[in-house]
Amino acid sequence: MPADTFAEVQALLEDLDFPADKDAIVAHATGRGAGPDSAAVRALRAMPLATYRNMSEIRSSVDLRPDETPD
Repeated sequence: MPADTFAEVQALLEDLDFPADKDAIVAHATGRGAGPDSAAVRALRAMPLATYRNMSEIRSSVDLRPDETPD
């Protein structure tokens, strides 16, 4: 995830109550005004299904931009 995308994710989720599952995280971001096709929301949708305890776990769960695939 590019640094600017993660900065957007952090801003969107700054008041999120943890723990939160993936669906709640995506809903929170879109509820704060993120467009459904924004880089931040695509990155959040690409995360594995899980319950995340903090922002660090979210950051470590997404290594690639959602439109990239490994070789």
